[in-house]
Amino acid sequence: MSLKKNVVATLVTYLIVYLLPVMVNLFFHLGSHIYLVQTLDYIIGAILLAYFYLRTNEQPAIERKLTKGRQVLFWGLLGMIAALVAQMIANFIDLLIFRSVPNSANTATILTIIKSYPFYIVATVIAAPIMEELVFRRTIFGSLAPFTGNVGAALIASVMFAMAHNDGHLLVYTAIGLVFCYLYQKTGRIQTSMISHILMNALVIGISLLR
Repeated sequence: MSLKKNVVATLVTYLIVYLLPVMVNLFFHLGSHIYLVQTLDYIIGAILLAYFYLRTNEQPAIERKLTKGRQVLFWGLLGMIAALVAQMIANFIDLLIFRSVPNSANTATILTIIKSYPFYIVATVIAAPIMEELVFRRTIFGSLAPFTGNVGAALIASVMFAMAHNDGHLLVYTAIGLVFCYLYQKTGRIQTSMISHILMNALVIGISLLR
């Protein structure tokens, strides 16, 4: 698969995965079963996007500098910490300037669902981060970087990432997205930002569930 075909396939598939549970619910009124549908939808979406990634015989310019496995793990762990710090700083700025409450409605909703339907944790901790890194970092950031430069591409991809979460904390999710873009650019491995993203989600959700 060429890089251009990969970009199209990734974006179209993600859009379908993103909208499918809502569309199915409109016609079949799934009730609480929507969480199982969404979990399966996200898992299948992550598998499909990973398949497209593995089948692509071209690489974005960012991936021409490849980092070794141990360094990927190191940067992945460091990236999780950096993303949490970025989140804290962005929350502080949000509170200081916009008087916005730091609590994320998106996270609160996810926690409520997981408490009733534990299987949903697979969608939020594993499947969603894999899809989001392949879409927002590899596809959008990676494709735009040669045209807008790394900074411009990172800003565009991160704002889009924040808008996709749609819970009013645009600055917070943009800051997190910028950290993930840096990790991908620094190592040339999308697995780096995936590790950070998965670990961050797991830590935040795990701590919240234990409270």
